[in-house]
Amino acid sequence: MVSRPLVTAGPAIADIARDRSALLVLDIDEVVLHFIAPFCALLEESGARLHAESFHLTGNVRSISTGAALSGGELDQVTTRLYAEQETRQLPVEGVAAALQRLSAAADIVFLTAMTPAYYPQRRRLLDAAGLGFPMIATERSKGAVVAELGERWSGPLVFADDLPPNLVSVGRSLPRARLVHLMANAVFRQHLPPLPAGAEEARNWAEAEPIMARLLGG
Repeated sequence: MVSRPLVTAGPAIADIARDRSALLVLDIDEVVLHFIAPFCALLEESGARLHAESFHLTGNVRSISTGAALSGGELDQVTTRLYAEQETRQLPVEGVAAALQRLSAAADIVFLTAMTPAYYPQRRRLLDAAGLGFPMIATERSKGAVVAELGERWSGPLVFADDLPPNLVSVGRSLPRARLVHLMANAVFRQHLPPLPAGAEEARNWAEAEPIMARLLGG
């Protein structure tokens, strides 16, 4: 059986403008845009509720009327609807636009999201409308592999921020020189976080994240 190729949407890495030697690579959901809050709102509309008892969605989302856990397929349907409707449901994380405007003076910025690439146009419009016009790559590939390829073009400091520790681990393994920052806008899962990779720094919001990133991008 032949597996289908992994899908990527957005500019080719070779086509992204390189104006500075430093690079800031940012996940989007829960780093640049709120995800958990609108996801929970959609769950409530569907008659379900999130009970964050571990660092997983599967098993933690249950029917309000019966208490039965939603299946992975049912959760995927909610996520798909959120991505389809993201332009009216997802809001920028507080302080992100101003912080990135300032950080862009020291580094090029690229968004890297694992969102289903088919919804690239909706997310591109949403980011542009919020004043976040930086290049975006939406991919099914490993984030570590993509960041390693970005690291071949940017020779200076490279900082990667994500809300999911496994993605930080992936990038750290694929590009050991990358500086790692954990940022999760919504606090609901923080108490259940798996360990962060060694050397990763942690921020709870953009007021904390901006000075950390500025320092790491400084060399």
